[in-house]
Amino acid sequence: MLLRLSKNAFVRQYGGFTYILGRIISFDQMFHNAEPFFRWLTRTPVEKVQIVKNICDLFVDADEAEIAADFDGFLAPLLSAKVVLEGATPEELDAQEEDFSYDVADPKTAHDMKAVSHAEADFMPQSVLGKYFEEHPTLMRLQLDITQACTERCLHCYIPEYNPIFLPFEKICSVIDEFRAMEGLNLTLSGGECMMHPDFDRIVRYAREKDLIVGILSNLTLCDDAKVRLLRETESTVQVSLYSMDPEIHDTITQRPGSWLKTKTAIEKLRAAHVPCRISCPTMKQNYEGYLTVIEYARSLKMDAQTDFIIMGQMNGDACNVAKCRLDLEQTRHLLEDIVFRSVPMNTEYFNPVKKNDMLSPEEWMKNKVCGAGIDSMCLDADGHYYPCPAFGGYDLGNCHTQSLREVWEKSPAILRLRAVRGKDFPKCAVCKDRDYCSICMCRNSNEGNDIFTPAEHFCKVAEINHQVVDELHERIRRSQGI
Repeated sequence: MLLRLSKNAFVRQYGGFTYILGRIISFDQMFHNAEPFFRWLTRTPVEKVQIVKNICDLFVDADEAEIAADFDGFLAPLLSAKVVLEGATPEELDAQEEDFSYDVADPKTAHDMKAVSHAEADFMPQSVLGKYFEEHPTLMRLQLDITQACTERCLHCYIPEYNPIFLPFEKICSVIDEFRAMEGLNLTLSGGECMMHPDFDRIVRYAREKDLIVGILSNLTLCDDAKVRLLRETESTVQVSLYSMDPEIHDTITQRPGSWLKTKTAIEKLRAAHVPCRISCPTMKQNYEGYLTVIEYARSLKMDAQTDFIIMGQMNGDACNVAKCRLDLEQTRHLLEDIVFRSVPMNTEYFNPVKKNDMLSPEEWMKNKVCGAGIDSMCLDADGHYYPCPAFGGYDLGNCHTQSLREVWEKSPAILRLRAVRGKDFPKCAVCKDRDYCSICMCRNSNEGNDIFTPAEHFCKVAEINHQVVDELHERIRRSQGI
């Protein structure tokens, strides 16, 4: 019998861990010391008996029958989840492949938030990976801002300038090669508007050829039928912002008349072509009254949807966009109540009601990392500058034109400083009663015009409100249980 990896399965080796991710059937597992079993499971069909023989060659004194039995036990859950395929011929293997579809009752991209207990979270694969990456920083995710140019001029955008700068195709391919050699997994293409890059199609295809999961951040105003076919063929995922179901409100935010119709039309074309798409609706003064209709629209399409009220200041430290767009505290309270009481999905895990009464002591908290910057992801802008995370473009880590990706990731003094940051660097936060209802963000601090260690005052007030709302949730739960 032949064995091969499904096109929907991605395998990476992180130290002694083998991580395997299945995209259609949610499969997310860590295996310890299993690399010899995974070594010959690739996208090329190989006879099962040959794989067992190869494994036996690694363990000279091992019993072949025992190894074969161990391999069968190892394979069973992988075959059941269809992340590994088994068949008599290559055609039989191909027939077992599954494609993403909106025709199923619950597409993989359409999941609401699910709270898990602290004990459960500790043993989830992503938690295990996170703990490993804290000790062994590993570049798992990379975002390439392949151009500064954009078709829109969104009022809230944290990008201060939209210059017609394009990262060269050859340099992009070189960075992708380096990323893959470092066991990279998720590649996101962004901008500006990434579809404005003259080599956009070639970049997407090249990234898929390198066995990367490709994500596209786009406003979709340039997403014609050819682009839809490209995204379907390369099995890319898309995230798009739709600000309102009222065209006038959306176009006011983008400052481009007609942009709502282009974006909505493209969303529905992606839906018809079964391209995984997530709709984001950042909530601001301009669209506050109607953001829930966007969430409802996304759900009617079986698409994942999320909101986000954390409008970031511009990367140059100018907060003019914040003054124009950010919700006031009363509006923020109402939105948090929607998130808590109406299960409206949010862009980040700003809070988790299960965490209540699970706070670390100030002494313990001050020893811990409080930010994931430089731990498992990094970004590259169109000028060639590496920076820690989206919106943190003002913090330069190195340059792709003069340094290798590995050199920046492993040796950049700036990234090493970020990795050394602990709770102790935020003494005010350590003793704050609202600490666990906040999310410390050095990028946010910097973009509000502060140094990276000075919390943005607005979000201290938001954390207090968030704490109050979660307390109210727990009080409702107690009353419903007669406690």
